[in-house]
Amino acid sequence: MTRSVRTTVRVRIKAEVLTKRKKKRLEQITGRDTRTIKQFLKVIYHNEDQLTSVNKGTKKVSKNKLDQLTLTTTRSTQYPSRSNVRHDLKKRFPRSSHDELQECRDKVVAIYHSQQALHSCPNNDAVPKKIPRTLSANKERFRLLCSTSNTIARWWVGIRDSLDTNKNNTLNHEKLWLPLACSPYHEHQLHKGKIQALEVLYKANKREWWISFILSHVPTHYASSRPPAVLGIDLGINKRAVSALLTPKGVINRHEIRFWSDKTRKKLVKETERKIAKLQKVLAKPSLSFGKRKTTLHQLQSLRTKQRTEYTLTDHTYTNKLVNYILSIGKKYDLYVVVGFPIHIRKSQYRGNQRPRTRKSVHQWNYRRVTELLKFKLSLFGWDEHRVISKSSLGPLPSVPTVAPFAPPVLPNLPSSARRVGINLTLT
Repeated sequence: MTRSVRTTVRVRIKAEVLTKRKKKRLEQITGRDTRTIKQFLKVIYHNEDQLTSVNKGTKKVSKNKLDQLTLTTTRSTQYPSRSNVRHDLKKRFPRSSHDELQECRDKVVAIYHSQQALHSCPNNDAVPKKIPRTLSANKERFRLLCSTSNTIARWWVGIRDSLDTNKNNTLNHEKLWLPLACSPYHEHQLHKGKIQALEVLYKANKREWWISFILSHVPTHYASSRPPAVLGIDLGINKRAVSALLTPKGVINRHEIRFWSDKTRKKLVKETERKIAKLQKVLAKPSLSFGKRKTTLHQLQSLRTKQRTEYTLTDHTYTNKLVNYILSIGKKYDLYVVVGFPIHIRKSQYRGNQRPRTRKSVHQWNYRRVTELLKFKLSLFGWDEHRVISKSSLGPLPSVPTVAPFAPPVLPNLPSSARRVGINLTLT
């Protein structure tokens, strides 16, 4: 049975056409949710021993016990009713419904578990201005409508507006309708699957409101007479990339390991880096005059722009060779391409780890650009984008500087260039 896959589609809200009342109401709803989430988080950390249990070395929060500390109940359920609780959040946030408080609770539990996985402590400076609450589609917390006759926007989303429910003494919640700036790409993505939930996001640096839709869909099942295979690609230090073909035998053929590099482009990049280093040494002189410093800064800016362009062209060059290789072996196998994406690897290469050259090379890697280039170039030949996957192989690391320098696995009976790349696969 094929498992469903969750994807996220973000669409900008047309805040420029919203009325003052709608803007104020949207800020009130998200601000109330943020305060509720922060209060839930305080309750968890103040009652951590009572609410958490250790499972496989990680702490897990019991939602049941958290409800018993924060939410009162009046209806008869499988648990006894609670008229008094230690931290009554209903009393503190009277303009929130019970369902909204539970959604805030679920969000807080997810935040706590992610902090435990990253081995991090709560930090007020790292908390965003608006913490989104996940609105579930199970009980019609929101509605998505398409209006072809509307001149303001074609797509509208209506979220629950419960701020005045208790004030008006009614059980029916109103809807706050928000116009969306949907492009044909967004419409295509929204029609791919079923919407499970959404989040209202605020980007403070751009002062923009966004809606993040969480979709659930079943990926296309590919039936092929060719044997399946996986081509693993990893970015290297001395070589731009290395690829290894994993066949149904479960091992890698030594002859299928390929290294991808361009000596001409590598020389150009090294020459540009040498010029940048020379100019940086000139700028470090305290006796440099103002006019000379201004000229040197202008030259340095031009060289850095050239350097970024050369990095992009280098990625284009070896991905073109990779695409030709993928198309050639794709005739023999039902092929999938996996690009290695080791998360937190830049944390291991911190300043002062006595490996400046390795740190410099690691910080030049661009996994996202390589993955997107492969998807785009292969799609021109009829490949489905789901056949190119970016996969992480490393777990979370402690915060710097307590982490030890990263050491790639040493492989037996391989040349030194292959060991530096660090392929973590079984070889024949």
